[in-house]
Amino acid sequence: MATSPPQARSTSALNPPPVLSGQHPAFGDSLRRRRRSSHSSHGSHDSHGSDSSHSSHSSYAERHPDRVPQKAASPNNAFLSVVGLLALVLTYTLVGVWLFVKGFLLTRHELTGISECSKSADGYWTLPSPPATTDDEALLSWAQAALDPITGEGECRLAPTHSKAVVLIVDALRYDFIAPPPPSGSVANESGWSPNPHYHNVLTLPAELTAKHGIPAFADRPGPASFVAHFTADPPTTTLQRLKGLTTGTLPTFFEAGANFGSAGTGVGQVNEDNWIAQFKRSISSSGASNAGLVFAGDDTWSTVFPDLFDADTTWTYDSFNVEDLDTVDRGVEAKLLPFLQRDHPERKAGVHDSWRLLVGHTLGVDHVGHRFGASHAKMKVKLQEMQLLLQNITDAVDDETLVVVMGDHGMDERGDHGGDAELEIGAGLWMYSKSGFGHTGRRKDLRPDPAEYLSSPDVEAISPSRIPFTPLPSPPYPSDGHRSIPQIDLVPTLSILLGLPVPYNNLGSVVPDLFSHPHTLLRALRITATQMRTYVAAYSKHSPDLAAFQPEFDARWLDAVRADAELAHVLYAGRKKTADDVEVALRRAAQAYHRFNRVSLGRAREVWAQFDMVRIALGLAVLVLTLVCAWVVRGGAVDGLVGVLHSGGDDEKDGAQAERGGETAVKRRTETTQELYAVVWKSVSRPLLVGAVLGAGLHYTTLLPLPAVVASILQPLTLLDSMLGGATLTSQLSLLSTHLPSFLQRSPLQDTQASSVPATTTLLNTAGWLALLVHALLFTSNSFLVFEDRFVLLALTSLLFIRGVLLVGSSPNTRTKLRAGVLCVIALVCIRLAAIARVCREEQAPYCENTFFSSSSTSSGALNSPYIIAGAYVFAYLLPGLIGKFLEQSKSNVGIARVFAKWVLRPTLMTGAGVWAMDWASPLDAVQRGGWGPTLETVKQWTVKVDLVVLGVVAVAFWVFAPLCLEIRREGGEHEGQQPKVTILGYANSFGSSYVLLVGVVVGLLWVVTQPMGQLAVGLVWVAAMACVELGDAERDVVVLHRQRLASQSSPGSTTPAAAAAPPTPTRPIHLTSAEISTYALLAHLVFFSTGHQATLASIQWRLAFLTSPTLTYPLSPLLVALNSFGHLTLLPPLLTTLGVLWNATPLPRGSGRRMATPRQLLSGLMTLHVYALAVLVSTALVSGLLFRRHLMLFKVWTPRFMLASVWAVGGQMAAVAAVLAAWQTSNKVNRIFGSEFA
Repeated sequence: MATSPPQARSTSALNPPPVLSGQHPAFGDSLRRRRRSSHSSHGSHDSHGSDSSHSSHSSYAERHPDRVPQKAASPNNAFLSVVGLLALVLTYTLVGVWLFVKGFLLTRHELTGISECSKSADGYWTLPSPPATTDDEALLSWAQAALDPITGEGECRLAPTHSKAVVLIVDALRYDFIAPPPPSGSVANESGWSPNPHYHNVLTLPAELTAKHGIPAFADRPGPASFVAHFTADPPTTTLQRLKGLTTGTLPTFFEAGANFGSAGTGVGQVNEDNWIAQFKRSISSSGASNAGLVFAGDDTWSTVFPDLFDADTTWTYDSFNVEDLDTVDRGVEAKLLPFLQRDHPERKAGVHDSWRLLVGHTLGVDHVGHRFGASHAKMKVKLQEMQLLLQNITDAVDDETLVVVMGDHGMDERGDHGGDAELEIGAGLWMYSKSGFGHTGRRKDLRPDPAEYLSSPDVEAISPSRIPFTPLPSPPYPSDGHRSIPQIDLVPTLSILLGLPVPYNNLGSVVPDLFSHPHTLLRALRITATQMRTYVAAYSKHSPDLAAFQPEFDARWLDAVRADAELAHVLYAGRKKTADDVEVALRRAAQAYHRFNRVSLGRAREVWAQFDMVRIALGLAVLVLTLVCAWVVRGGAVDGLVGVLHSGGDDEKDGAQAERGGETAVKRRTETTQELYAVVWKSVSRPLLVGAVLGAGLHYTTLLPLPAVVASILQPLTLLDSMLGGATLTSQLSLLSTHLPSFLQRSPLQDTQASSVPATTTLLNTAGWLALLVHALLFTSNSFLVFEDRFVLLALTSLLFIRGVLLVGSSPNTRTKLRAGVLCVIALVCIRLAAIARVCREEQAPYCENTFFSSSSTSSGALNSPYIIAGAYVFAYLLPGLIGKFLEQSKSNVGIARVFAKWVLRPTLMTGAGVWAMDWASPLDAVQRGGWGPTLETVKQWTVKVDLVVLGVVAVAFWVFAPLCLEIRREGGEHEGQQPKVTILGYANSFGSSYVLLVGVVVGLLWVVTQPMGQLAVGLVWVAAMACVELGDAERDVVVLHRQRLASQSSPGSTTPAAAAAPPTPTRPIHLTSAEISTYALLAHLVFFSTGHQATLASIQWRLAFLTSPTLTYPLSPLLVALNSFGHLTLLPPLLTTLGVLWNATPLPRGSGRRMATPRQLLSGLMTLHVYALAVLVSTALVSGLLFRRHLMLFKVWTPRFMLASVWAVGGQMAAVAAVLAAWQTSNKVNRIFGSEFA
């Protein structure tokens, strides 16, 4: 019987086929049995009996020991070595990121002091007599005796204007949702502006009451008063951080945003500082009341912030993260709070709803509508109308003793997102209302009535402007001087003083002057606030050297305020010499001076609020930089080997046998296998790891000894764990580099002889790849370039592919391969350009960016998925497996299990993932809701996602692990008597790649289901582009093979026989993936990150993915879905594509070939190149943010989120690389069992 070699893409030396003869055992005994049975299809009884008698392999081996091949060596050691080296670099990276983050993203130092005020409010308090002299010492002594409430006669509280308060937080209530309409007579169309019908002039009660009552500055008797203002939130604009600011008056830090996802009982996010609610509770308790009367209903974040503050029997919390639920929390707030206010409410119970002092409600409907549908949606109008009715019920029911405060904790952009510091995210709204006003007014009518202008001065306006423009309400038609604006933390001292409480200890806000119209009352309130703030700033400066640097400025501003106060005292005690104008001028100067001190303190605190631990920052940076160099050295070891003392032989197993006989010899040479490389690296780091850990522990305990101040300042901030990790890591890294870096930098004779074996195109490709990496890393030194990183990625990727295409077309040997290279390049470029259409803009990109990720960038549907895009994603889900199959057909490997997997696993799961978003789009439709199908459709959607995730994450992965290779054996011919059948093996040349691409399909399927429809199209296009790039990489390696064959033929001119001409060249080093190919995969991952609706900002995180499988927040699935959506494309795809590039068309070496495949070395070099890319980006962002720009205005807005993204990519990508190698190991085991291939 004649046999033919396995069919591959070609039969050239680029794909050497195995010889399937009787001696070749690649397919074992089964193939020989098939061949015997086919040969004896008409055989006799004797033939059949002979075949049966020798069916046992063991009996065959006993009779023919020379014909039974030795068992192929297992690939386990080779791949274990790769995993070990990857794990070493991963450990280094984790330690470096850990140390740097602990120094860079510190939370501020919390002072647990409490404002004590034993004095009762004195309604007749007057300024004490002035000092005899006005020198600095006398003024400070006078201030301590006359103004300080602890050491002197000063005030710490005012008489309350209200005994009760209703505080309603409407989550994400933006200022323009409650802003008054434009002044009558203004021309709106001059700027083309028109009110948005979904949220403008809908919640009108605040504006109506403000227009009707305002703040009567000249009223002779108390009456209704109303005040509306733009309420500026401090970023990050997440609810928990805003609640801290609204109750304590402190500023948040960027890293505290993560506490927003803590839960009650864990202590994460809990407020331990003084706050006005706690002060209110202490005030009530001190009066002897048995019940504080503090009531809460709404967002369960409050149970995290204040777990024990409100009365337990009048506290009702609701899940805050279910953005699909628009009504439950709002209905709960209304049902629980209104019985306390409305005497005729049917749920009101005597003795339960009577004695209350504070009602706090926190609704979530507006926020959830924004997250689910965007700000400009019909459901937003419905929700604001509900809030209008709720506010009407509250204002109708409250009495004269009750202060009503309605506010947004933050705003929202047009997509309903928040978390950053964009104008719409920080632009919340504030409304304060009282039927009895805010206290005695008494301002002279001939003075300027605007309190903001009364306190205004240029330096204060530069720090915190009292009027600002607001894009949704432009001028015209609104006034050109902007909208009245106050910082959110100003609410804390304002509420405290209105309720007769001391200002919280940690407060950095100033009072809202509009609510203290009487000049004397305003000055007293400012003085109390400034005195408290000075105490806090002085205490905090002892813990923060950065803030301590401003202490001379604080002292100077305080002295200015005291001097102005002393001048006022001189005027007041001047007897008949004083005039009313003199008093007014002195009052205003003193008020401005105290207000200036408050604002300067706030401004300086904002500048340095995040304290940096430079010791940890420097230590973490050192570890990360050395990790980058170590990864570079290990990569070089995988390519060219590292010098070490090794066995003289080249075969590990023979060396081991020789060592057992005691006859091995050790020589200093370069490593040739991954086992040798791992042994050399581990030998250089293992002992230093232990020594470094011991040294670190020793240095830590030396802090107990008297040390020089400089040494103590370095060692004391570090914990024992920090010292041991830093010592062990740095010592082992330095040992590795000192041992191998010198020899690594020196070119070996082997490298010199092999330099000519690489064509010039490969050198150019490597140069282009490293250049792309370098430019990407340097991009972060400029915030202008950083914010347009998505455009750089597109430019760099298309440029790199164009270069690769031109070089490949130019170096291809014939017209067919040139045409194929050009087509692959065009396919990749077209897919990339189409994928880049999907885009979400960050604030800094305006006006040069247009959002295209959702159905429209207009105000009609800011956060909805287009039904046309959903339909397109569904069709693409059907076509995508077929497109990937076309790439497999190039190597004739779209056979066997590949077709089954594509038809019955990949295509159904992709179509299910697209269908999920169709149900998501349909469920909130009015027609569906009216028919009562909405909840049912939501349930079906959630269970569909769960099934899809289980099928992909469990069933498909298990199927892939145990599935055979994508091979198919075909028999042709043999119909006529005496004609031998021809056996062909399809898929042999791409046995590795065809199996591995199925696993890539599983991962793409998982990413597909957690990506919204526009992103699904981008993911599919990028996968097609990636497959084209994989084929390009294979073609580039074919060029290297042809180049080496050409060199071999030129060096042997006498070899003219066909056998000699066809013989492969003497093996040199393996052909590794170029840096251009690796950079392409890294940039493709960045492209799909940006094209799936993400930016390096908090606001672009798609939180609604947390509820894809459940109506409530469920752990750990909800965070995993958000993480997979946000970071899965960036972390999983590069190592998978790199591994696929190594395995693609890597023809197995058959059993008995006498050679071992260099696949583990190629994997190690490719993945280490990828790690070098990720580490370079990480080091660049860490260096820029931690050293160069740590005091830059845009640090926490631009560089910190990008550093966090780089950290996730570096750490997550390295973890994914380990998993990718484990999968390649499994594939290699299959090839090893079937073909007998061995690995080095």
